[in-house]
Amino acid sequence: MGAILTYNFSDKSNVYASVAVGNKEPNRRDFTDSNINSRPKPEHLTDVEAGYRTQFSNVSLGINGFAMFYKDQLINTGKLNDVGGQTRQNVPDSYRAGIEIDGRWQIIKNLSWAATATFSRNKIKDFTEFIYDDANGALTTFNYSYTNIAFSPSIIASSEINYNVLPNASVALLSKYVGKQNLDNTSADTRTLSSFFVNDIRLSYNMPLAGIKNVGLSLLINNVFSTLYESNGGTYPYLYAGDLSRSNYYYPQATRNFLLSLNVKF
Repeated sequence: MGAILTYNFSDKSNVYASVAVGNKEPNRRDFTDSNINSRPKPEHLTDVEAGYRTQFSNVSLGINGFAMFYKDQLINTGKLNDVGGQTRQNVPDSYRAGIEIDGRWQIIKNLSWAATATFSRNKIKDFTEFIYDDANGALTTFNYSYTNIAFSPSIIASSEINYNVLPNASVALLSKYVGKQNLDNTSADTRTLSSFFVNDIRLSYNMPLAGIKNVGLSLLINNVFSTLYESNGGTYPYLYAGDLSRSNYYYPQATRNFLLSLNVKF
């Protein structure tokens, strides 16, 4: 449910504002990963956004500000379940707020550049970490205020430089930057995923063939520079006889790899 208001300065320039309300039920794994004393609740979102878009002869630009206010947001805790999946729990009050920027520049007839960037703050107002002592079954809690939401980088950016070699063939350089992320919700620098910057190359060719509307052939060279990075992971805290330990887990990504695809449209 929501409402949006738009004002057009011209057919190529406008401002807008919107308010939307959403609700989401927990998924099946949220229930199977919880116990009778910690069953998940639905999460509620109020999203407020405002932005400006404009277009020139060969350039289009947009900027959008957003504030997403959550009640009982289901967030990753950093803990992994028995099959290596992320576990989630509700937090009473949290938010995501920031600015999104996107643009496209038609440099020359056959060459274009498109880019996006998001800068955000992703915070939990009050977070309580529960850790059981395996030696005696005691429960220890740690409280944090305005701490970072796990797996929520403050900077995400992407770029696509595309060149049409022939009318039906193109080559593109795809780049992505993801800022540092926390593995859990404590904002600790010892439990993070480092920022990473990766590049892919895409070669594509499309043409009609023998009554078929389109035959598309694409070769994607992923991580062309063989960057070493981890895009996901987890952390598991545990107490034994009063001693606190934390173990971090990482999922390293593949170095240079290839994907060949065929798409046929009738």
